[in-house]
Amino acid sequence: MLHPVLAEAFETLLMTWRLCDDLAKFDAPYRKRLEARFKLEAARNRVSRFRRALNPEQRELEEVAFTTHCPSLDATVFVSYLEKARKGVGSTHACVCGSQVEIPNSGARHSQSAGSAPPQ
Repeated sequence: MLHPVLAEAFETLLMTWRLCDDLAKFDAPYRKRLEARFKLEAARNRVSRFRRALNPEQRELEEVAFTTHCPSLDATVFVSYLEKARKGVGSTHACVCGSQVEIPNSGARHSQSAGSAPPQ
């Protein structure tokens, strides 16, 4: 089952894709199609970020620097080394939801916070 935030982001992506498709079918002005395309890319990127943070694929688990519990999402969040380097500040990290979550200070690669389990 998808996390509600990921499901909502996916629904937005579908609506945005349908808008782009409709604009192309009805030969809308170029500027309108371009604006819709930018919105589509933003929606696509949002879904991708949420999916990687909440439901990473098996191969993506190798890129996970740590897992932590996000109280805002009430879910375990997987943070890649790239995201950690890009958004990590001190002992907190900017979660995909926008809130700050604690970076585990243990030497372990993955935290054992509520609901999380190390990847197999």
